[in-house]
Amino acid sequence: MRKLRMLITGLVVIFALLVVFGAFFVVTETQQAVILQFGDPVRVIVGGREPGKLAELKEWMHENSPGVALSQGAGLYFKIPFLQQVRIFDDRILEYDDPPADVVTKDKKHIKVDCYARWRINNPLLFLTSVRAETAALSRLDDIIYSTIRQELGKSTLIQIVRSTNDPIGIGDYVRLVNNVTYSDTLEEIEIDAAGEIAETIRMVRMPPGQGRMNILERVAATSRRMAAEYGIYIIDVRIKRADLPEENQAAVFARMQAERNRISNRYRAEGRRMSDVIIANTDLQVDSIRAAAQRTALTIRGKADSTAAAIYAKAYSGYPDFYEFVKSLETLKEITRDSTSIVVGTDGIFEYLVSKSGEFL
Repeated sequence: MRKLRMLITGLVVIFALLVVFGAFFVVTETQQAVILQFGDPVRVIVGGREPGKLAELKEWMHENSPGVALSQGAGLYFKIPFLQQVRIFDDRILEYDDPPADVVTKDKKHIKVDCYARWRINNPLLFLTSVRAETAALSRLDDIIYSTIRQELGKSTLIQIVRSTNDPIGIGDYVRLVNNVTYSDTLEEIEIDAAGEIAETIRMVRMPPGQGRMNILERVAATSRRMAAEYGIYIIDVRIKRADLPEENQAAVFARMQAERNRISNRYRAEGRRMSDVIIANTDLQVDSIRAAAQRTALTIRGKADSTAAAIYAKAYSGYPDFYEFVKSLETLKEITRDSTSIVVGTDGIFEYLVSKSGEFL
């Protein structure tokens, strides 16, 4: 009998513990919960909500589930053991990230788009009744987001998908080497202006109003947000991580890009050599001009000096004709005589006798 009492007492204690521990549960700051009774929701516990969001949730529950109570905030909560169950959901911002998918753009370009999204469970009761679990929610998001992305990217060209603004595309450190950089809507060209400087024209594609990567992603997020609202999901934003060409096209595209860069670099080198030749030719011309001017000035000065000297000589010789005749005779004698010539000078003048070494008179 005593053993039977002890057994009954133990069973009662175990049952009491099960009741006590099964009657209480904790909802943390990062969780939200739905209490079910025989499979039907009777209470919803949400985390921190803005007043406007909380009012929207209360209004929705009043219209669609009027008998379900709503509580807010983390803490210790009570439920009826064995009759009620608790479904816990994450109240944090969650991430959606799936493998890349093929997309065809408006200009018939095939690209692989790898995107991700941030979302959260906005309405746990609707989330439970529609998708029941986060894994099923990811599957629904995959259908929603990628279908919307394909639709929006199919309306845009590749340039519009890649670019987000109308700001000019810079050419890196080379900009600092170019004196004149202009921007236009034409193709990229390299021109030489009248001063012999490179005028760079950078290709800049103008984005039509409402186009560009950021505008496209905003439309994708807005459309996906409306579609996901029926599952109790709020999509915060959608972003593209990568947009790559198919692998079979990458080699050809890279080769074409390399050939284009080589063509542009060769044009730069050719223009550089041409500019170098022009600079060298202009420098040589300036040097020759300076030398010619210097020689002309030197000859002018020398001619004026000879003219002045001749005038001085003429004035001096006109005053002393005998002396002039004697000096001219000496100069003439210096020109016509050699080292082996003997000169006999008489009283009548220096040209009286010219005698050679052999003793013959000339």
